[in-house]
Amino acid sequence: MGPSRDLPVRNEGAAVAAIRILIAEDNDLVSLTLEEQLKGLGYDVIGIARSGAEAVSLAGRLRPDLIIMDIRMPEMEGTEAANRIREIYPVPIIMLTAYADKETIKKAETAGALAYLVKPVNENELPPAINIALARFREIQALRHQVSELEESLEARKLIERAKGILMQRLGLNERDAYERLRQRARDKRAKMKDIAQAIIEAEELLGQ
Repeated sequence: MGPSRDLPVRNEGAAVAAIRILIAEDNDLVSLTLEEQLKGLGYDVIGIARSGAEAVSLAGRLRPDLIIMDIRMPEMEGTEAANRIREIYPVPIIMLTAYADKETIKKAETAGALAYLVKPVNENELPPAINIALARFREIQALRHQVSELEESLEARKLIERAKGILMQRLGLNERDAYERLRQRARDKRAKMKDIAQAIIEAEELLGQ
Protein backbone atom coordinates (compact mmCIF):
# COMPACT_ATOMS: atom_id res chain seq x y z
CA MET A 1 0.00 0.00 0.00
CA GLY A 2 1.27 3.47 -0.88
CA PRO A 3 1.47 6.45 1.38
CA SER A 4 -1.69 7.36 2.87
CA ARG A 5 -3.25 10.58 1.59
CA ASP A 6 -6.64 11.28 3.14
CA LEU A 7 -9.21 12.92 0.90
CA PRO A 8 -11.06 15.87 2.47
CA VAL A 9 -14.61 14.65 1.97
CA ARG A 10 -17.36 17.27 2.01
CA ASN A 11 -19.55 17.64 5.10
CA GLU A 12 -23.06 16.31 4.74
CA GLY A 13 -24.39 19.73 5.66
CA ALA A 14 -22.52 21.40 2.79
CA ALA A 15 -24.19 22.25 -0.48
CA VAL A 16 -24.14 19.38 -2.95
CA ALA A 17 -22.66 21.79 -5.51
CA ALA A 18 -19.38 21.46 -3.58
CA ILE A 19 -19.15 17.76 -4.47
CA ARG A 20 -16.93 17.49 -7.54
CA ILE A 21 -17.62 14.41 -9.66
CA LEU A 22 -15.65 12.77 -12.47
CA ILE A 23 -17.64 10.62 -14.91
CA ALA A 24 -15.87 7.72 -16.65
CA GLU A 25 -18.15 6.42 -19.42
CA ASP A 26 -17.32 5.77 -23.08
CA ASN A 27 -20.92 5.87 -24.31
CA ASP A 28 -21.65 9.50 -25.23
CA LEU A 29 -25.39 9.23 -24.68
CA VAL A 30 -24.98 7.66 -21.24
CA SER A 31 -22.28 10.12 -20.15
CA LEU A 32 -24.18 13.19 -21.35
CA THR A 33 -27.41 11.99 -19.74
CA LEU A 34 -25.60 11.30 -16.49
CA GLU A 35 -23.91 14.69 -16.62
CA GLU A 36 -27.25 16.45 -17.08
CA GLN A 37 -28.80 14.46 -14.24
CA LEU A 38 -25.96 15.28 -11.86
CA LYS A 39 -25.89 18.95 -12.76
CA GLY A 40 -29.66 19.10 -12.37
CA LEU A 41 -29.26 17.75 -8.85
CA GLY A 42 -26.66 20.41 -8.06
CA TYR A 43 -23.47 18.37 -8.31
CA ASP A 44 -20.36 19.72 -10.04
CA VAL A 45 -19.26 17.51 -12.97
CA ILE A 46 -15.60 18.40 -13.48
CA GLY A 47 -14.76 16.01 -16.33
CA ILE A 48 -15.74 13.04 -18.48
CA ALA A 49 -13.27 10.25 -19.23
CA ARG A 50 -13.87 8.16 -22.36
CA SER A 51 -11.54 5.30 -21.39
CA GLY A 52 -10.15 3.62 -18.30
CA ALA A 53 -6.69 5.07 -18.95
CA GLU A 54 -8.12 8.59 -19.28
CA ALA A 55 -10.04 8.07 -16.02
CA VAL A 56 -6.78 7.30 -14.21
CA SER A 57 -5.12 10.37 -15.73
CA LEU A 58 -8.01 12.74 -14.98
CA ALA A 59 -8.42 11.43 -11.44
CA GLY A 60 -4.79 12.23 -10.67
CA ARG A 61 -5.00 15.66 -12.30
CA LEU A 62 -8.46 16.87 -11.27
CA ARG A 63 -8.65 15.29 -7.80
CA PRO A 64 -12.44 14.73 -7.77
CA ASP A 65 -14.43 14.12 -4.61
CA LEU A 66 -16.10 11.11 -6.22
CA ILE A 67 -15.91 9.09 -9.46
CA ILE A 68 -18.77 7.39 -11.29
CA MET A 69 -17.20 4.81 -13.58
CA ASP A 70 -18.52 2.29 -16.07
CA ILE A 71 -17.28 -1.19 -15.24
CA ARG A 72 -16.60 -1.88 -18.93
CA MET A 73 -14.31 0.69 -20.55
CA PRO A 74 -12.01 0.71 -23.61
CA GLU A 75 -8.19 0.51 -23.22
CA MET A 76 -8.53 -0.41 -19.55
CA GLU A 77 -11.43 -2.05 -17.71
CA GLY A 78 -13.18 0.12 -15.15
CA THR A 79 -12.18 -2.31 -12.40
CA GLU A 80 -8.49 -2.04 -13.32
CA ALA A 81 -8.76 1.73 -13.61
CA ALA A 82 -10.37 1.84 -10.15
CA ASN A 83 -7.51 -0.18 -8.67
CA ARG A 84 -4.90 2.11 -10.24
CA ILE A 85 -6.71 5.23 -9.07
CA ARG A 86 -6.82 3.89 -5.51
CA GLU A 87 -3.03 3.49 -5.63
CA ILE A 88 -2.39 7.12 -6.56
CA TYR A 89 -5.34 8.95 -5.06
CA PRO A 90 -7.89 7.71 -2.50
CA VAL A 91 -11.37 8.60 -3.73
CA PRO A 92 -14.83 7.01 -3.44
CA ILE A 93 -15.90 5.24 -6.63
CA ILE A 94 -19.37 4.27 -7.80
CA MET A 95 -19.47 1.64 -10.53
CA LEU A 96 -21.89 1.78 -13.44
CA THR A 97 -23.02 -1.52 -14.89
CA ALA A 98 -25.60 -2.73 -17.37
CA TYR A 99 -25.93 -5.96 -15.40
CA ALA A 100 -26.94 -6.56 -11.78
CA ASP A 101 -25.82 -10.20 -11.55
CA LYS A 102 -23.81 -11.36 -8.54
CA GLU A 103 -20.60 -11.87 -10.52
CA THR A 104 -20.60 -8.31 -11.85
CA ILE A 105 -21.41 -6.83 -8.45
CA LYS A 106 -18.66 -8.92 -6.85
CA LYS A 107 -16.24 -7.67 -9.48
CA ALA A 108 -17.16 -4.07 -8.69
CA GLU A 109 -16.74 -4.62 -4.95
CA THR A 110 -13.37 -6.28 -5.44
CA ALA A 111 -12.24 -3.21 -7.38
CA GLY A 112 -13.09 -1.09 -4.35
CA ALA A 113 -16.42 0.33 -5.51
CA LEU A 114 -18.37 1.69 -2.56
CA ALA A 115 -21.70 1.64 -4.41
CA TYR A 116 -23.01 0.69 -7.83
CA LEU A 117 -25.69 1.86 -10.24
CA VAL A 118 -27.44 -0.13 -12.95
CA LYS A 119 -27.87 1.50 -16.37
CA PRO A 120 -30.01 3.24 -17.42
CA VAL A 121 -29.51 5.28 -14.28
CA ASN A 122 -32.59 6.52 -12.50
CA GLU A 123 -31.96 10.11 -11.42
CA ASN A 124 -33.60 9.46 -8.05
CA GLU A 125 -31.00 6.77 -7.30
CA LEU A 126 -28.03 9.13 -7.67
CA PRO A 127 -28.16 11.09 -4.37
CA PRO A 128 -28.53 7.96 -2.17
CA ALA A 129 -25.71 6.16 -4.02
CA ILE A 130 -23.44 9.20 -3.76
CA ASN A 131 -24.21 9.70 -0.06
CA ILE A 132 -23.58 6.01 0.66
CA ALA A 133 -20.26 6.05 -1.20
CA LEU A 134 -19.09 9.20 0.59
CA ALA A 135 -20.15 7.87 3.99
CA ARG A 136 -18.45 4.50 3.46
CA PHE A 137 -15.33 6.26 2.26
CA ARG A 138 -15.19 8.41 5.39
CA GLU A 139 -15.55 5.28 7.54
CA ILE A 140 -12.77 3.48 5.68
CA GLN A 141 -10.42 6.46 5.90
CA ALA A 142 -11.12 6.79 9.62
CA LEU A 143 -10.37 3.09 10.17
CA ARG A 144 -7.16 3.33 8.17
CA HIS A 145 -6.13 6.32 10.29
CA GLN A 146 -6.83 4.37 13.48
CA VAL A 147 -4.82 1.38 12.21
CA SER A 148 -1.95 3.67 11.26
CA GLU A 149 -1.98 5.28 14.71
CA LEU A 150 -2.05 1.86 16.38
CA GLU A 151 0.87 0.61 14.29
CA GLU A 152 2.83 3.77 15.10
CA SER A 153 2.04 3.35 18.79
CA LEU A 154 3.21 -0.27 18.78
CA GLU A 155 6.40 0.68 16.94
CA ALA A 156 7.06 3.49 19.43
CA ARG A 157 6.55 1.09 22.34
CA LYS A 158 9.09 -1.36 20.86
CA LEU A 159 11.66 1.42 20.43
CA ILE A 160 11.11 2.72 23.96
CA GLU A 161 11.50 -0.78 25.43
CA ARG A 162 14.78 -1.24 23.54
CA ALA A 163 16.05 2.17 24.63
CA LYS A 164 15.10 1.45 28.26
CA GLY A 165 17.10 -1.76 28.12
CA ILE A 166 20.13 0.11 26.82
CA LEU A 167 19.91 2.73 29.58
CA MET A 168 19.44 0.05 32.24
CA GLN A 169 22.55 -1.76 31.03
CA ARG A 170 24.71 1.31 30.38
CA LEU A 171 23.76 3.39 33.43
CA GLY A 172 22.74 0.69 35.87
CA LEU A 173 19.20 2.05 36.14
CA ASN A 174 16.08 0.13 37.04
CA GLU A 175 13.21 0.03 34.56
CA ARG A 176 11.26 2.89 36.15
CA ASP A 177 14.28 5.22 36.30
CA ALA A 178 15.23 4.36 32.71
CA TYR A 179 11.74 5.27 31.58
CA GLU A 180 11.81 8.54 33.55
CA ARG A 181 15.21 9.38 32.03
CA LEU A 182 13.73 8.89 28.56
CA ARG A 183 10.67 10.96 29.35
CA GLN A 184 12.68 13.80 30.86
CA ARG A 185 15.01 13.85 27.88
CA ALA A 186 12.04 14.06 25.54
CA ARG A 187 10.64 17.00 27.55
CA ASP A 188 13.99 18.82 27.55
CA LYS A 189 14.35 18.38 23.80
CA ARG A 190 10.64 18.97 23.15
CA ALA A 191 10.66 15.77 21.15
CA LYS A 192 8.67 12.54 21.10
CA MET A 193 9.90 9.74 23.32
CA LYS A 194 9.94 7.56 20.22
CA ASP A 195 12.49 9.87 18.59
CA ILE A 196 14.68 9.99 21.71
CA ALA A 197 14.52 6.19 21.93
CA GLN A 198 15.49 5.89 18.27
CA ALA A 199 18.49 8.18 18.83
CA ILE A 200 19.65 6.08 21.80
CA ILE A 201 19.33 2.87 19.80
CA GLU A 202 21.26 4.32 16.88
CA ALA A 203 23.97 5.60 19.20
CA GLU A 204 24.23 2.16 20.84
CA GLU A 205 24.52 0.49 17.43
CA LEU A 206 27.26 2.96 16.46
CA LEU A 207 29.20 2.41 19.70
CA GLY A 208 28.78 -1.33 19.38
CA GLN A 209 30.49 -1.46 15.98
